[in-house]
Amino acid sequence: MCINKWIFCTFLIVTLNSNANADRRRFVWTYEPVLQVPDGADLEFYQTTRIDETDNWEYRIEIEHGLSHRWDFSIYQIFAQKEGEPFKWDAFQLRTRYRLSAIGKVPFDPILYLEYRRKLDLKEQNKLEGKLLLGKNFNEISLAVNPVYEFFWAPGEPINEIGLDIGLAYSPSYRFSLGVESATRHEFVKNSDDETSSYFGPVISLASGPIWYSVGYVWGLNDYSDDARVRFLMGIQL
Repeated sequence: MCINKWIFCTFLIVTLNSNANADRRRFVWTYEPVLQVPDGADLEFYQTTRIDETDNWEYRIEIEHGLSHRWDFSIYQIFAQKEGEPFKWDAFQLRTRYRLSAIGKVPFDPILYLEYRRKLDLKEQNKLEGKLLLGKNFNEISLAVNPVYEFFWAPGEPINEIGLDIGLAYSPSYRFSLGVESATRHEFVKNSDDETSSYFGPVISLASGPIWYSVGYVWGLNDYSDDARVRFLMGIQL
């Protein structure tokens, strides 16, 4: 293991060694319509593996801060490694979410989600992503739905994508949740056929005291999809 990866992992272990209460995420690809509490802050760690002819790994560190009952903000540092290549700092990302109405006043409690990502390699495109976070709880059953729009630009030709992420989970207690998720993206390709990738698979989430863990595995369902993707999340309240 290279020295950069060793330093990165050591930082995570030290930083996550805390005794605060955690803010829970039951899905790894789909967002429920939930915000960070006002004046609260979370530290979250993402690890995503794309399994295909060549495997790729991505690691994200997120700091999330609740600005009010309706608004929160996050900043990410993103690291990546492709099979056979060195581990590197890949990008930074900014994200904000805003609740459009008081909880329970509008069906599915909509939240507007906006995200901007800038690669450190300036030859790579900028990315702007918007989502609508919708959800409903039926006692121990939770449903979350996210319509998605993604726009890539500069340098090169602009690229537009639309998508839909859906999560359904059974949560008999705070400590345990089991569900399924699907994720679909449709890319509009200029002067060529459009491309659609689709994924489906299980997700499990565990929590005890201050920390929660969630892991999801999805299979690629068509030729434009990776063979599979795996994502692990870990979160802790600061």
